[in-house]
Amino acid sequence: MKDHNRDRVASRHLMPLIFSTSASVLAYEILLMRMLSLEQWQHLVYLVISMALLGFGASGALLFIFFGRIKRHLEEWLVFLAGAASVSFPLALGISHKIGLDPLQLVWQANQWIAMFLVYVVVSVPFLLAGGIIGIILTASRRELHKMYAFDLLGAGLGVVTIVPVLYLVPPWRLLPAVGFLLLAGAYPCCRKMGRRFKGPAVLLISTAALALLSFMGIPRPQIHHTKALPMTLALPDARIEARLQGPLGVIHVVGSSMIRIAPGMSLKFGQEGTDEGLQLPEQKGIFLDGDILGPVTRFSGDPKGLAFLDYTTMAFPYHVRRPETALIVGSGGGTDVLLSLRNEVAEIVALETNYQVASVSTRLFPEFTGHIFESPGIHLVIRDARQYLQSTDSLFDLINLSMVDSPASAAGGLHSTSENYLHTVEAFEGYLSHLTENGILSVTRWLKYPPRDSLRVLATAISALRRKAITENPSRHIVFIRSWKTTTILVSKSPFTEEEISRAKGFCEDRNFDMAYYHGMEKGSANKYDLLEHPYFFEGATALLGREAEAFTERYLFDIGATTDDRPYFSHFFRWKKFPELYRQLKRELVPMLEMGYFFVLATLAQAILASAILILVPLFFLQRFRSTGEARSTPGTGEVAGTLAYFLSIGVAFMLLEMVLLARYTLLLSHPVYSAAVVLGTILVFAGLGSSCVRKFQGRGSRQLWVSVGVIFVWVVFQVTLGDSLVREAMKGHFLERVLVTVSVLAVPSFFLGWPFPSGLRVTADRFPGLVPWAWGVNGCASVVGAVLGKGLAVSVGFSTVMLVACALYFVALFCYRIWLSKGNSF
Repeated sequence: MKDHNRDRVASRHLMPLIFSTSASVLAYEILLMRMLSLEQWQHLVYLVISMALLGFGASGALLFIFFGRIKRHLEEWLVFLAGAASVSFPLALGISHKIGLDPLQLVWQANQWIAMFLVYVVVSVPFLLAGGIIGIILTASRRELHKMYAFDLLGAGLGVVTIVPVLYLVPPWRLLPAVGFLLLAGAYPCCRKMGRRFKGPAVLLISTAALALLSFMGIPRPQIHHTKALPMTLALPDARIEARLQGPLGVIHVVGSSMIRIAPGMSLKFGQEGTDEGLQLPEQKGIFLDGDILGPVTRFSGDPKGLAFLDYTTMAFPYHVRRPETALIVGSGGGTDVLLSLRNEVAEIVALETNYQVASVSTRLFPEFTGHIFESPGIHLVIRDARQYLQSTDSLFDLINLSMVDSPASAAGGLHSTSENYLHTVEAFEGYLSHLTENGILSVTRWLKYPPRDSLRVLATAISALRRKAITENPSRHIVFIRSWKTTTILVSKSPFTEEEISRAKGFCEDRNFDMAYYHGMEKGSANKYDLLEHPYFFEGATALLGREAEAFTERYLFDIGATTDDRPYFSHFFRWKKFPELYRQLKRELVPMLEMGYFFVLATLAQAILASAILILVPLFFLQRFRSTGEARSTPGTGEVAGTLAYFLSIGVAFMLLEMVLLARYTLLLSHPVYSAAVVLGTILVFAGLGSSCVRKFQGRGSRQLWVSVGVIFVWVVFQVTLGDSLVREAMKGHFLERVLVTVSVLAVPSFFLGWPFPSGLRVTADRFPGLVPWAWGVNGCASVVGAVLGKGLAVSVGFSTVMLVACALYFVALFCYRIWLSKGNSF
């Protein structure tokens, strides 16, 4: 008992440090992701961050080798690492800028691979130093280890929850010194335990001065890649940034120039003799989100005749087939679709926009430029996600419009292939159809991809929704499909299209040189008239999907064009492994543009993470004999016990991250945006897992039975999520944001509490039996977390959320087996 009390008193001064370290490093991770998103692209951000997190694994490997020396001067090492880590937060970003990585040159220039490796190393330094602090404290804590791990998780949760709202007020690069100061504050109690009282304060004072100097000199702002749309637009002769908005959802720039003209897929006949009035395009400004074009803001004088150019886009198609009185615009952006509805005399318009900063461009920054359209009678601007809005209203609409939700660059490059898209799932289409009047139309406009992919998946999803809603068993009469040289528009109607409406559709296309791609009864010769392709691929694809052999056609198609669901909402992921050889034979040199690069960056990250993790895990084992001869351990770990320890911490590390990645993606639907999901979901998991960890010692005397309780609760909860989770989310979407946050916390709190048990349970047993293996186990868990995060994303894209959660449960049962066979023998708890 005396030893236990002494351990508790001795470790109390370490609690603020492990808390502040975890809070600062999680905040740093989010800030880094935010800045790299602005500089580069989301897929590269994911790769860099994942590899940088291997710094935690590296810290465990180094501690395993050198902890014998470190423990003799524990506080000195902790204060030194805290000072170094605090300064490394802003310094790592500045140095990474100097390296000059250009990811687009990786294919052509070998030196860019060296630059990529250097960026990995530099960005991982803060994680390495912070991981060293946490690893030292966990290794030294022994019986108080569960409490230290609890403070670790609680600090991480606080860091995530706090940093997101702060980003509304301060740009991310200016917060880097503040994150460093937080870490230094946590290190102060360690100074009083040092032999030389002046040494610790001196280190902290020097680090504080260095951070202050870096803040005064100015932290380098993110440099947007020169091939992004924003720098290219600013190269126009009179281009200038007219407004800039900063927030956690992204950095918005509004650019003005006399040369900006944005009208996706506009007919080439516009402006020719004999066409409609208003032959000049009105002045426009471009809206850019994180450097990518989001859409235009168009000058509107109040006269609809000045908007004639909009009538020469495929987005105008539904207004010419039927005359809607009410319309729901999903993703109003700068107001283009609202203007199109105004031109076509729609009486009631509901415009939805998820990002309030995007909406504020028209409503707050440039209201005169846009003619105060959102203040016009009959127009209602709602800042809310479309799925949530439809769940909370009984309103019916003659037209629901989804136009161009992706930027052209990301759509063309397949960068959204690993991004969740809940607007284009079967469940989403069912919601749209439920809120249409009897003669209502759903209009979906996408960027044209060739060979056909996006448009065929829209068709497959619409067909599935029509059948599931029992609207029709023969959807062919309910769908009309056209294309321009750059866009496709598909109309889905609750009632069959009449012959008169089909005639109007033909006239609309003939007047604008658009191609009819499908309508019921269409002959093959009527397709492919204007924008000529080698074959009428779009017509053939649509006919096959609406025919009796739809399933066989989908199975043999080169790309995955099956309907997407909320369980696997990756609309832009079309790659199929079994079709890759055939795809290569047909396309060869043209293959690369056909691949969804976001998915392949995940695979590349996974390969690198597995290789790096294997090195960091296996190399320290060559030093195992040193610990066998030190006499520290109560028993010498044999090969089986080392293998069991490895399997246990690998299993729980991968399983924890699989669940975390799925929950982050799944609850994006409920919380509107990945950033909000990260703050609420990750914060809840970490905080309640920390609370669970703090209770581990009370239950661990019962051996593996307490882990059966933990894993049993997790398994029951996963089964609940797989069977009833979607229904719960859809019901919760009716509430306001705070209500949805409370539902999320309530649903995740209990399983998160038990997720906090396995790691400290295994680590406490390891600390009791084999103290020298503790830092190695910490490193194994860190490496497993990196692999699990990347693997979770890859599996979710390929097989769906439910399967990934069940795989995580299986891994927890594997961990139970390892604990029972190898870890729990003879422990004293």
